[in-house]
Amino acid sequence: MTLLITLLPALLWGFTPVFVHFLGGKPIEQLLGTTYGGLVIGLIIFLIKRPTITFWDFFWCCIGGAFWSVGQLAQYHAYNRLSVSTTSPINSGVQLVGVNIVGVLFFGSWASPLAKIIGFSAVAFIIFGVYVSTRGGKKTPLKSTYIQKKQFAANVTKLILGAGIGYTICSTFPRIPDASGWVTFPSQTVGMFLGAVILALMSKKDRHWNVFFNKSAFLNIIEGFNSSLGTFFYQTAMMLTSVSTAFTLSQMTPVISTICGLTILHERKHGKTLFYTLSGVSVIVVGGIMTSFLR
Repeated sequence: MTLLITLLPALLWGFTPVFVHFLGGKPIEQLLGTTYGGLVIGLIIFLIKRPTITFWDFFWCCIGGAFWSVGQLAQYHAYNRLSVSTTSPINSGVQLVGVNIVGVLFFGSWASPLAKIIGFSAVAFIIFGVYVSTRGGKKTPLKSTYIQKKQFAANVTKLILGAGIGYTICSTFPRIPDASGWVTFPSQTVGMFLGAVILALMSKKDRHWNVFFNKSAFLNIIEGFNSSLGTFFYQTAMMLTSVSTAFTLSQMTPVISTICGLTILHERKHGKTLFYTLSGVSVIVVGGIMTSFLR
């Protein structure tokens, strides 16, 4: 039972692209629906666990949640622009690099010289994996025109910046007040919701009330439940096992997402592109596992 609970976060998070694909809607509608569902789960967890949340706990976690919406919107856009099997390993890789670098610079992670050597070797490994994954992202690698390659590079850059900045801040800001998981998640869901609303209002194309209340936004509440339950089981897994074990198994998320993209969503990759994609995912997962055992 413990093993199943520990694997559930990767399974639930890994199926995110499948949910948003079949639930439909534009990326901003998918984001809004996800945050609606997350807010509901966050409220339920707060009412059940009754954590003591200080002002600074709420402030830093809420800001982190708002930036999560930046990263998540970048990811939803990338599913359409790059494909799921290209987006997932890049998304996972930039998170691992960003969170670990910030941890070393500001929170005293990898204190010993040996930990730093292994850790930065793992980061280099992950960066290489991200690069290899992008090699597998070109739909017609041998026949791509200059414009297609330039557009592909621009889309990868947007994903790296959006997901890298958004998810890194989301993961590291709660460490400033040293908030526990049960304190962090309800506060973050408020920030996620507010961040999604602000992003919708900032968009010229989506700046109308219908985007907040249409069918697509409400359908994507299901994805909000899915990803939030993944977070709930991740917190539970850390209590049942350890932080390292829970984090290590959560690194299976890009593997599951990539497999879903190639099978359920029928993304076509053959030969070299398939080899690059699978190799990139494998390298990123190994790098993530290497960092999970360092302190």
